[in-house]
Amino acid sequence: MNASATPSIRRRLLQNMVLPVAVLAIVFGIGGAFLIHSVVSLTQDRLLDAALVSIIDRATAQGPAHLDNTLVQGAIEILRDDANDTFAYCISDGGGFQRGDRDLCALDTGTAPLDRIVHVPADLDNNQVRVAITRRIIEGFGQPLTFRMAETLNSRLNMEARMLVVLVLFEAVLLSAAAILSYMAILRGLLPLTEISQELLGRASPGAVPFARIDTARVPEEAVDLVSAINTLMERLDETIAGVRDFTADASHQLRSPLGGIKLHLELLQRQAAGQGNLLATLSEAQNGVTRLQRMLQQLIVLARVDSKNDTVDLDQRVDLSRLAADVLAEQAPEALNRNIDIVLEAPDDPVNVTGNPLLIKEIIANLVDNAIAHSADGDCVTVRAIAEAATGTIAVEDEGPGIPEEERSRVFQRFYQIARGNAKPGSGLGLAIARRIADLHGGLITLSDTASGRGLSARLSLRLSQTKSPD
Repeated sequence: MNASATPSIRRRLLQNMVLPVAVLAIVFGIGGAFLIHSVVSLTQDRLLDAALVSIIDRATAQGPAHLDNTLVQGAIEILRDDANDTFAYCISDGGGFQRGDRDLCALDTGTAPLDRIVHVPADLDNNQVRVAITRRIIEGFGQPLTFRMAETLNSRLNMEARMLVVLVLFEAVLLSAAAILSYMAILRGLLPLTEISQELLGRASPGAVPFARIDTARVPEEAVDLVSAINTLMERLDETIAGVRDFTADASHQLRSPLGGIKLHLELLQRQAAGQGNLLATLSEAQNGVTRLQRMLQQLIVLARVDSKNDTVDLDQRVDLSRLAADVLAEQAPEALNRNIDIVLEAPDDPVNVTGNPLLIKEIIANLVDNAIAHSADGDCVTVRAIAEAATGTIAVEDEGPGIPEEERSRVFQRFYQIARGNAKPGSGLGLAIARRIADLHGGLITLSDTASGRGLSARLSLRLSQTKSPD
């Protein structure tokens, strides 16, 4: 399933937490922009008003139609805090222009109120300007005079832009901080679920109890139902697997006795049928079939044992691989002699001690040697080597048979999988599967490769060397 189609809980929580913050940031930004515009406009209008009032205060009568021309420069200096702006003023009466910029006086800005300043936008010399306008009664004039003061908008726009940049940066920092803090809070909140996941993953390691209940006392309230469902499922799985395991073990043990009796009677019949070729051949086939069935039952018993709870198996004993290999070869010698196959043990003088369970490790070696003999032809040689390496002890079993194709080597460890070969001794398909399972239980490794001569197969079992004393 595509991961993008099913986002994680972490991602969903982060989206649900950050998205409202982002929406609030946008709303706050829009409101902040309006507020900045209002504050800048109000501030600049107050400065413009101060300059206009300064001109009005300095106005004196000098005849019925003139004003003192020295009153303007000081008033305009009040506004000269930005070289990007230009300013203009004009004074007019009912009869027309008196002082200042004629173009400004010619603008249609409407009738100004008496003794109150208003502000209107206008276009002066192709520039957008802000005009402060009022009417005042000046002594010496028969009618009120109209005073105008205009300022371009450059400083206003620059100030608004700087404040908007600060606002945007502040919101970006705020949103980033909210996202980071939210993510950290989510990680901390989901930590109990991560611990549960790690606990479940840890149950796949050797020695772990896979179906033990998860303690709900340390589980968050929101996850209790989920964990309880997992516990119920694991209990049912444990019961099912235990039933299958018990059935396998019981059936195997129950069949061992009658098979042993059948084999004994077949051996007696073989002795009595000496000299009768056809009967002897038939009895020999029956004997081989019973032997294979006994071997399969033995392997099923071992498989049931290693699949059971591992706390019943002692894996911390000190085991000499050389001695186990010698015991296995002694047991396999009759079969090898019957087929004219040489078996050779190469081992160092000192013990090759590893840590594990001797019975289970012996089963691995027996399966590897049994496979080597089964796939060897008459006159071939099976060589078993015990090797002490830097940190591991190794058993290498080499034969001169047809080997295993490289593409098949991973599949032969599957239960009941067999490579079809016409001349090979029939088997159960469990030997290598059991060997791999036991090796995993010990933290060891089984590898298959070609021999140095290029003929046959080399199977190597590697286990960690022992650092403990051997048991009495």
